[in-house]
Amino acid sequence: MLPLCKPPHSILGYILPTLDSKFLTLKQLQQIHSLILTNGHLASTPLITTFLHSCYHSRNPSYALQFVYNLPASFSKPSLWGSMIKTCLESNNLRDFFTCYDVMMRCRNYDANIPSVGMFASIFQYGAKVGNAQLGRLFHCVVVKWGFDSDLVLQTGLLDFYAKIGDLRSAKKVFEEMSQRDVVACNVMISVLGKHGLIEDARVLFDSMLEKDSYSWNSMVSCYFKIGDIDSARLLFDKNPVKNTISWNVLIDGYSKSGYLNNADNFGDFVTLYNKMRFSDVYPSQTILSLILHCCASFCASQLGKTVHGEIFKWNFNNDVVLQTGLLDFYSKIGDLSSAKKVFDEMSHRDIVANNAMISALSKHGSAKDAQKLFNSMHEKNSVTWNSMITCYSKIGDIESARLTFDSNPIKDIVSWNAMIDGYCKSGHLDHAEELFHKTEVKNPVTWNTIIAGFVQGKEFLKALRFFDHMQDERVRPTEVTMVSLLTTCAHLGALDMGEWIHGYIKKNKLKIDVILGNALIDMYSKCGSISDAVDVFHKLQSKNVYCWNSIIVGLAMHGYGNEAIDYFLSMKKEGVKPDGVTFIGLLCGCSHSGLISEAKTYFSTMETDYGIEPGIEHFGCMVDLLGRSGLLLEALELITKMPLKPNAVVWGSLLRSCHIHKDTELGEHVTQRLLELDPYDSGNYVFLSNLYASLSRWKDVDRCRKLMMENGVQKVPGWSSIEVENVVYEFVAGDSLHPEFEEINGVLVEIGKRLKEGGYEADTGGVLHDIDEEEKEMSVGYHSERIAVAFGLLRISFGKVIRVVKNLRTCDDCHNAMKIISKVYEREIIMRDRNRFHHFKNGVCSCKDYW
Repeated sequence: MLPLCKPPHSILGYILPTLDSKFLTLKQLQQIHSLILTNGHLASTPLITTFLHSCYHSRNPSYALQFVYNLPASFSKPSLWGSMIKTCLESNNLRDFFTCYDVMMRCRNYDANIPSVGMFASIFQYGAKVGNAQLGRLFHCVVVKWGFDSDLVLQTGLLDFYAKIGDLRSAKKVFEEMSQRDVVACNVMISVLGKHGLIEDARVLFDSMLEKDSYSWNSMVSCYFKIGDIDSARLLFDKNPVKNTISWNVLIDGYSKSGYLNNADNFGDFVTLYNKMRFSDVYPSQTILSLILHCCASFCASQLGKTVHGEIFKWNFNNDVVLQTGLLDFYSKIGDLSSAKKVFDEMSHRDIVANNAMISALSKHGSAKDAQKLFNSMHEKNSVTWNSMITCYSKIGDIESARLTFDSNPIKDIVSWNAMIDGYCKSGHLDHAEELFHKTEVKNPVTWNTIIAGFVQGKEFLKALRFFDHMQDERVRPTEVTMVSLLTTCAHLGALDMGEWIHGYIKKNKLKIDVILGNALIDMYSKCGSISDAVDVFHKLQSKNVYCWNSIIVGLAMHGYGNEAIDYFLSMKKEGVKPDGVTFIGLLCGCSHSGLISEAKTYFSTMETDYGIEPGIEHFGCMVDLLGRSGLLLEALELITKMPLKPNAVVWGSLLRSCHIHKDTELGEHVTQRLLELDPYDSGNYVFLSNLYASLSRWKDVDRCRKLMMENGVQKVPGWSSIEVENVVYEFVAGDSLHPEFEEINGVLVEIGKRLKEGGYEADTGGVLHDIDEEEKEMSVGYHSERIAVAFGLLRISFGKVIRVVKNLRTCDDCHNAMKIISKVYEREIIMRDRNRFHHFKNGVCSCKDYW
């Protein structure tokens, strides 16, 4: 019981400490209320205010209002009501707020200072915070009614309120009617103009300000970043005479969100900027250091990241869990798992985010057992934890453990399903991936991208296109990632019409063509035979990295434009882009397909001396191919025997193809022996040697090759050709009679045979691997898969359009000759991509000039 009979000073000495308690029951509040009423001379504004706060802290706001209702009007003070109003708003109880406001206004007769400016300022702050436009507008009218609308503090509060609820028109009106505009008001107005994209208006106001503080400069820099004007933002930042920590935060955060730091070319500028900040008097915040660490991790900038690690210790942030997690991620991404572990072990507090980051780091480095151990030790797990373990097992190929983890996950989300589908795709279990995909009830664009990319990687290109059709049926909007997978599919299938449709979709939907998507477009057009479109895409790219340059150089090489490939290589050097090994593969291939022997020798010999690139096995293979095609077989053999690397099957295979072209049986047999030692199960080696024997009518040796293949269990890779007609890709094999339109196709083939003979064609049957009469041989080559595909094209593709065919093997000499004559007698342009290169047949001539 409370001391009801004690002296007044004892009562007051008891009440105040009691009210300071964290929680009072309703009965205790009633007893204190009774003491205040019994000892009226003790009542004062501080005591009443303390009592009201105690009511709210004890979760008895209704009793506080009851107390206020019964309070003598003589005790009414502005500070009391301001405190009550603020407490109601902080508790987000508008009902109590309006009740309190009503009682306060009844007491106005006793105090002319009620209501106060501070109270209205609290109301506008609350309205801005919770976005209650109706409440703010209502009290705007009240402010005008009571004549407070000319008060600078309230005008600024109103301006801030309208700015935060997005009412530009009202904000402008308040600003224009202000009797005096201080720097705070101007700053608020700059922010609201920037938020609505009115940057020019914001800059005019900024320039007109006689006084500017750091907030003014920071707001204007932020405005430029919002519209993507990075250059203007940086220029203004550099001019800022009052930079502070927030200024650097705004700049670095703006760079990060605008994508400026995603480009490796800008990283050097970023490092310079960071060094300027270090040597200034600015105290770096955790936000700045966290963003810098993220950039270092993205670009594997190990030296700078380690410097930032030192800065974190210097500024005593070494116990900040966010920065520690950032350091862990940084060391993981630069491949330093031991340092990542050290950071993790030294963390004073490890939250679930840090644990997840460590599991991810262990997963990346294949330490599945350590990841599992950490996973099992975690008392708290979220969906990220479970998904990280699924990914971890998938990466090391333990798909069974990944599925067990997936099935055990009690909090599966869409990321869980996507991770498991991705795991199946990457392990080659496309049937399980498809099954799980269909079981996924809620699919997002990532789900569709994962399954499409999986089938593309598994070379199931037609099925990937079917999934895309289903994606459209479900009205799921494709992303840039979808487009890259589809363009890769089109590139492999040679499906130009589909590729053009995808490019049109990208333009129509204004998807951003960055270096990744741009590179995919260049590759698609190159591999679909439209090198002019590839060049056009290349020149329209705003930013080009080494991969874009490589794609256009390799594309030109595939089409036999060796001189043009060299021209682009020289332009690449002028642009300051450093070539890599792939660049030289494209360059040497271009020289090989164009017979540019001296040029190829020059580039091959200067790779290491001028560019610091040590020739790899692929570069030696290109040179062997070049020398062999040119008839310099002994020089090619000498290069192989003297090369510092052990020659592989690709290098020897290049020389074997040259032996077949130049009919050098003796060297061909020697090369084949080497190839069979390296890879006795590659059917191509047997086929090339068989072709060589057949061209010389050495049928016993052809039979010997066939028997050897059977003894070793080697099966010949079947040749096939594909053609795209009206966005559908059709595939044919040699002698294909299963197509529903075979009778019509066969009729066209017969007609082709007649017109070829009229055009002076004589069948080259040297590659027929059977000892049969000449007429049967002619019939055999006449039904090769590429001829069937061209016949289907003549049947279904309207006159004037290009016929495009893709073949998985090197086209034979006879079909190559036939295509030249077909292009002339039918007046059709035929573009064929075989395993080696592109052939553009037009008016009886091939772009390869019979050099392939």
